[in-house]
Amino acid sequence: MNTGLCISISGGGALGIGPAWYLKRLEEDLGRPLPQKIIGQAGTSTGSIIAACLAEGFTASKIFDLYEKNLQKIFTGYPWYKKCLPKVPKYDNSNLKDILRKNLSGKCTSWNNTFIPTTFMNSKNVEKVWDSKDDVEKALAVLTSCSAPTYFDVIVDKDKNSFCDGGLWANSCPDILMAGMFNAGERNIRILNLETGMEAPNTTDPGNKTLIQWAGYIMDDWVARSSKSRAYICKSVLGEENLFTVIPKVAKEYKMDNLSVTAEIIAIWEEEYKRTRKDLLRFVNPY
Repeated sequence: MNTGLCISISGGGALGIGPAWYLKRLEEDLGRPLPQKIIGQAGTSTGSIIAACLAEGFTASKIFDLYEKNLQKIFTGYPWYKKCLPKVPKYDNSNLKDILRKNLSGKCTSWNNTFIPTTFMNSKNVEKVWDSKDDVEKALAVLTSCSAPTYFDVIVDKDKNSFCDGGLWANSCPDILMAGMFNAGERNIRILNLETGMEAPNTTDPGNKTLIQWAGYIMDDWVARSSKSRAYICKSVLGEENLFTVIPKVAKEYKMDNLSVTAEIIAIWEEEYKRTRKDLLRFVNPY
């Protein structure tokens, strides 16, 4: 039975340039634009940018160029006089807003099988997934998913609803994609799942921590890392042959806002592409 290809991309800030490169290489091998090959996409935080751009019809090559040209702008710090304020995050999201508005037109209602987790801060149910039922601007939906605590501002819409990073509850989201596709009536699917944060040794000291230490541990070692439990769920439901997870193994952790290692991240994902290429192409073209 034929199955439709879907793509899920987890969060991880500037590290998103790695999955963007991986998809670019896949597109080169396929010989046609990636959006023509897939029937659904999901992403959290930086993954939401990639997923939304795929939904918009962007080629993987164009998405990679978008990252390469704009990462420095996206991670622009606030001036010193604002940083002195107690609740100001590390980066100004003004450039990110402009980039999203320029590249994502219209409302989520025109999305086809696109699912973007965010955190709805002043709702009884904080877990929120933007999809085609939501009459909101695509750029706003993606911006909310990208609003990582301590890094970017919380997003408040015109109705005073507050949103922050979807990674707080679904940084890795193949199960969100699977559920969304099922709800859309698409049950014969296979998912290519890209884990942006990669897999690094756990170097966190065990035991109790201060509030600040716990915050760092949760953000860096849980929110920003890969989540194998979600992949486990998808394999159990779809069958192991219908989930292809890509998690490069690295010797050290890479911070989501370290722009000095961009070339290194691309090289890691290039090596991962070479290592997985044969199995990947068989997964993408199984018939």
